[in-house]
Amino acid sequence: MVIKKNKDEFLSYLEDTSNLKGDASLLFIPENEKEVSDVLLQAAEEEIPLTISAAGTGTTGARVPLEGAVLSLENLNRIKELDKKKSTIVAEAGVTLERIEEEANKQGLTLRSQPTEPLAFIGGVVSTCASGPRSFKYGSIRNYVKRIKMAMTNGDIWEIERGSIFARKRKFKFSINGREYKFNLPTYHMPSVKSSAGYFVDDDMDLIDLFIGQEGTLSCILEVELLLHKRPYNLFDGIVFFDAEEKALEFVERIKQLRLHSFQYPCVVEFFDFNSLEFLRPFYSFIPSAQCAIYFEQEIDSEQQADLMLDYWYEFIEKSGASIDKCWFAETEAERQKLYQFRHHLPQAVNEYLRKYSQTKEATDIAVPDDKFHSMYYFYKEVALRSRINYVNFGHIGQNHLHFNFLPQNREESFLAKGYIMEFIEKAIALGGTISAEHGIGKIKKPYLEIMYGRKHLEEMAELKKILDPACILGLDNIFDRKLLKK
Repeated sequence: MVIKKNKDEFLSYLEDTSNLKGDASLLFIPENEKEVSDVLLQAAEEEIPLTISAAGTGTTGARVPLEGAVLSLENLNRIKELDKKKSTIVAEAGVTLERIEEEANKQGLTLRSQPTEPLAFIGGVVSTCASGPRSFKYGSIRNYVKRIKMAMTNGDIWEIERGSIFARKRKFKFSINGREYKFNLPTYHMPSVKSSAGYFVDDDMDLIDLFIGQEGTLSCILEVELLLHKRPYNLFDGIVFFDAEEKALEFVERIKQLRLHSFQYPCVVEFFDFNSLEFLRPFYSFIPSAQCAIYFEQEIDSEQQADLMLDYWYEFIEKSGASIDKCWFAETEAERQKLYQFRHHLPQAVNEYLRKYSQTKEATDIAVPDDKFHSMYYFYKEVALRSRINYVNFGHIGQNHLHFNFLPQNREESFLAKGYIMEFIEKAIALGGTISAEHGIGKIKKPYLEIMYGRKHLEEMAELKKILDPACILGLDNIFDRKLLKK
């Protein structure tokens, strides 16, 4: 095991893509699960706050320590098994999504849920219940987690398989490794949209779901078994440029209706507003003149279906009022890579912009119900106009889930942006939405979660943590304030 005590040697572990800066006095880089367990036990006995570190691709500061020690999972990086017959893969927590997909593809398989950042560690992905563009059709990583192995702060190693332990309403009672556990779940009800805001709770829920989205506060994930599926015969990608926002929104509503027909059902539906296109224009000078754009990805099951699918989409696009001549289409792997890079360049460029001006991310991860999306969308525009701060608005419009990013250039604009973000949060909650659809809460969004659920329910989360992490050392200040653990 590598142990570093000189902070100058591990400064990169004290931040993530949110640009939040942290502090720690110690870094552990274990080589195997026993060493992970030993670190957790030592930290618990010595009451050392311990922050679990994945790849650093998160946006909410969850892996950023405020004190104590960091436990990096980078050397738990083996793919232990890939079973083609069962369509499963077992990967240690430090394996990247990119590598999982590469190995799966070799066997003609794929991980349908592909969260946005390919270099993210699977442990971090599961810990935040990440999703991404394909969640329009396939949902979050939660839907593909079959088993989790975890280290607990009492020295135990837990293995939980989906379907093995269930709650009775909101009460769990079970035995693992000779220890009995009995506890009540928090009583809040999660919104009826994709959400990664706080602990997942529901009546009669599966125990495994409690640890998906826990953000390193209850356990340290060691390995994950995932369900894979047959890789599609081919993909057809396109970006449709619109000269009016209303046409784009109508186009998306018509796409949502396609979900009723399995033949034409895209797995990705993404949005770029005018500012997003202008922000990308220096990198892609050939972007046509447009007010906004919709990116879609359609799976194709067979060679026979390919031409028919293209015809369907061409006709569908022409009826939307967009110009086919302005559209970008990708049928080959090389063409798809270009569109993929275009889609993913925007959040990367935003992060680089914020680093240039030494500003932290001021952005939303909001999702609202279908019938409330237009209200939320036009509220974004109203507040943005009032703010006079530069911004981009883009993301998973198929799930009513956009990432509105302010682009402050100084501390004054950043301070004002925080206030406007709070307006967005209050609006989303009033509309029955969530304040975090895919990126979790971390340290940055704690105040928003209290607005969403109320202090009583945060206290219930803290009580749950005390049972599963009785030393109260893991992921302090993630999801809720550590002060709640002292009551």
